[in-house]
Amino acid sequence: MGPLMRSAAFLLLVASASPLIGCATFDAPPEPTIEGEHEGLLPDPKAPIVLSFSKPPVAKTLKVEIDKYVVDGEGNLVESMDNTLFTHDPVMGDTGGTSALSADGTTMTITLKVPPPSGPEYVLVVDSGLSDQAGTVTNAPRQLLFGFESNLHCDMPISVFQPGKYFFLVAVDEPIAVQIQLFGAIDVDPKTGRTKGQFTKAKRNTDPSRCHPACPSTDACQLLPTPMCVTPSTPASSVDEYSDYVPNPSAPTGFTFAASGCATDHDGMSAFATAPVDVQVTSPNVTLRNAALSSSFTPDSSGTLRGTGALTADAVLLGTIDSGMGHGNLTARSLPDGGAPPGIPEP
Repeated sequence: MGPLMRSAAFLLLVASASPLIGCATFDAPPEPTIEGEHEGLLPDPKAPIVLSFSKPPVAKTLKVEIDKYVVDGEGNLVESMDNTLFTHDPVMGDTGGTSALSADGTTMTITLKVPPPSGPEYVLVVDSGLSDQAGTVTNAPRQLLFGFESNLHCDMPISVFQPGKYFFLVAVDEPIAVQIQLFGAIDVDPKTGRTKGQFTKAKRNTDPSRCHPACPSTDACQLLPTPMCVTPSTPASSVDEYSDYVPNPSAPTGFTFAASGCATDHDGMSAFATAPVDVQVTSPNVTLRNAALSSSFTPDSSGTLRGTGALTADAVLLGTIDSGMGHGNLTARSLPDGGAPPGIPEP
């Protein structure tokens, strides 16, 4: 073989081997998941929560916290001891329950001291700095959202959850961030806990004379928490601002839908959930497939029922385009007798 042929052969060998030169395999850090969750739900709030890892972490780098999923107006997790159900720290130990790392290090079993209600949504946070034996470290915390399947059976007497009018605020985070305001008129069978409800879109009261001086025609008068003129799309900051809203049941901008459900009492609170229904909005053209509300209600010192929970949908259609599952965190309160605006559709 001549010099030219030998040079060509050498270049061909280098070219064919070059992808292997300096090639490194990416070593991912341990990634956590919750065993047994299906579409964000676990079957039994009384059962231990099993956290699984893609590879065994170094135990001294593992910090875990379980909180009620509460976010601020910008979607950031609100850190509060009142929202914390469980913590695991490799130095300080466990609070709110117990945990056990498996012998091979691939799972952590968490048993909560007090089983949580099935209505609200929760978040399991694995702190940043989680490392494997090779030293590969997570640079950001991992947040795993989950809830529990409804265990309501509609066959027991109830006394906490009451019939009447309710106001709901839903902070939607999937597929797009938006606030939905709803009035609910709910009938309750106290012998069984069966509920029948009519849920109607709420909109800001655009009567300009409510403010002094009157608002321009493009604005709405907000009386709570501070009187001022605001754009009609301004979100409410609290369910206690219900008096600034009126029902809007009519298309194209409004909607109303019926949903049956269940309520059950437990330790002074009441869990409430509706059966899945399809919700159609004309403008914009949006369809929620198998939408359902779930929440837990507790009376406050004045007797007002206050609730937290979630709105979920198996699919959100924008026109005919499937945008994936829908999800939003909700807060709710009962309305006082005579305090609800007129025109809320009855179930």
